[in-house]
Amino acid sequence: MSEDDSARLLADLEELRAQADALSTRLSANHDPRSRFAGEDRDGLARVTVDGHGRTTDVVVVRHWRQVTDPAGLARALLDATGEAQARRLESWAMGGAPATTALLDRALAPGLADASGPDLIRDLLPLVDQSERQLDEASRRLADHFAEKAQLSTPDGELTITSRGGQVAEIEFHDRWIASASAEDVAYHVCRLMQDAHDRAWVGIGDLLPRELGDLMSFAADPARMLRQLGFRT
Repeated sequence: MSEDDSARLLADLEELRAQADALSTRLSANHDPRSRFAGEDRDGLARVTVDGHGRTTDVVVVRHWRQVTDPAGLARALLDATGEAQARRLESWAMGGAPATTALLDRALAPGLADASGPDLIRDLLPLVDQSERQLDEASRRLADHFAEKAQLSTPDGELTITSRGGQVAEIEFHDRWIASASAEDVAYHVCRLMQDAHDRAWVGIGDLLPRELGDLMSFAADPARMLRQLGFRT
């Protein structure tokens, strides 16, 4: 293999790793499960708590909400509280307080990559890089489409219906007769369950968007010193 091939491989691996890290961070289901981020609406009618992955863990509705607003207003309060909780979660990411892992890429290194070195390794990796780049582009497109999809979920007895996109709740609609007499605890319970269902359904099988070959490449590139030694650039 030529020096140009070697230089191209190193550049491609670095670019591919950066793209894969960004995608896997978005897909990661391995945020700290103990992390909690709470948000409230400005009137203090609703409080929503989410975990590090954005899944709702708790919803609280104050008992006197009917003295302050109507059912549509309560729905807006719940959405505002959810948005505040998610914003705090994302802010924590930015501050480094709740880092995501790349566990979706943590697959065993293919034996051929682990054993090969020098020109043989470069020859094996070049087509793998090309294929993974194409698959990563496709995975990104499918992910964008997936999170743009709208879904509606209702409680078994029709007490309320939520509309979500990619697991994030966009609308909440209460059944008129039910919400007229439902307790604050019942409202909170059903809203929490539907939010959890929306999140869980959105993430089923999401890790399959990442190609298996990408895991091999990331495992190989995770140790730069070893990678350079195997490629023959260092002893």
